[in-house]
Amino acid sequence: MKNRTGLIQWVGNILFMLLIFIFVADPPNTILGLKNYAFILLVLYSAVFFKIEWKKLVYVIIILVSVTVSWIIALMQGEYVDLIALKDLFFSFSPLLLLLWVKQYDVIRLSMLPITLAAIIVLTLFWLIFFFNELEGPIYVYMGMHDDTIMMSNRVFLGIKIFCMYPKSTAAFMPLFGFVLYRTFVGGKGRALCTIITIILLHLFLISGTRSSVMLPVFLVGIIILIYCRNGRYMRYLVYPGVLLFSIAFFALLAMLLMEENEPSNLVKYAHLASYKELFANNPEYIILGQGPCTEFYSAGFRRMTLTTEWTYVELLRNYGLLCLPILYVILSPLFKLLRLSSKHEPAFAIAMSYVIYLLIAGTNPLLFSSTGMLVLLSAFSYAEHNKAEEAEK
Repeated sequence: MKNRTGLIQWVGNILFMLLIFIFVADPPNTILGLKNYAFILLVLYSAVFFKIEWKKLVYVIIILVSVTVSWIIALMQGEYVDLIALKDLFFSFSPLLLLLWVKQYDVIRLSMLPITLAAIIVLTLFWLIFFFNELEGPIYVYMGMHDDTIMMSNRVFLGIKIFCMYPKSTAAFMPLFGFVLYRTFVGGKGRALCTIITIILLHLFLISGTRSSVMLPVFLVGIIILIYCRNGRYMRYLVYPGVLLFSIAFFALLAMLLMEENEPSNLVKYAHLASYKELFANNPEYIILGQGPCTEFYSAGFRRMTLTTEWTYVELLRNYGLLCLPILYVILSPLFKLLRLSSKHEPAFAIAMSYVIYLLIAGTNPLLFSSTGMLVLLSAFSYAEHNKAEEAEK
């Protein structure tokens, strides 16, 4: 009986690892085209062999009710709702169903192999292009034909031209990065492996070319070093001033990058904000009722009507009004669980900080409501649930 239970769990873990790899290697589902099949297979397998935790269904219901009610309000206001985009929005929330079996799967540990493999694929492509420039064109065309699964560009930061490769799933690597980074500095089982994965993921973040994906993981490194050194008798006299100087330099550099007037992405982002300001000034009811999910507004950033922009949390307010609060409750729930757990289980604080950094990255990237966004949410919930149970058994 014990062997049978172990085999059932092992097969479930393999199916979950396969789904994670598909989520991070092919987030638009245009290369492999297996996302829906892998998800349905995992849900059916879990429903057959594992006990459903019905209490977690409330999170799914909160999201569905918030989106549906906002959709109805939009129709009552006479807004045009893009039904294809709305269908995709509902599908993007579907991985939340896996919360029903969140205690069965240790998502962060299961993600070690698939995320590392996906990162190695991207880094291999990056260095092939670096040494063989003639490959850049064909790879760029291929990615363009597959919804820019990996975005490629030559960007200029503070006058320096840099070739960048940014997988759309980059932010979803953050919980694993926090986990292996903590193990690298603090120690524990599998420290050598965690160190290798840390180096791989940090390399990936550095070539991504986006300010948030480059700088925020580096900031997380500083937080983990602080955790590691804070109990040292004399180290604190070196670490605390060092962290202060590092923080000042970090935010000074971030401010310089954000204020670069000629940086194209800055121009677009600030033009979006001007359009939001005008929209809410002309339609103050949107702050309460929302304009509705998958509705359009004119943005000066794109110089056209658009369904969404990179300002994720402003979009939440525009789309849902006050109904964005229940959605934010679901998003922030695992963070609160992790912070409560961190008083007894120190690694939970590292995972909590990595989740905060993911939320910051998602704030200026349309990542929150996607398969990769749901993967991060599942990772945070899973870590909190698993380690809460372990602490209770001690």
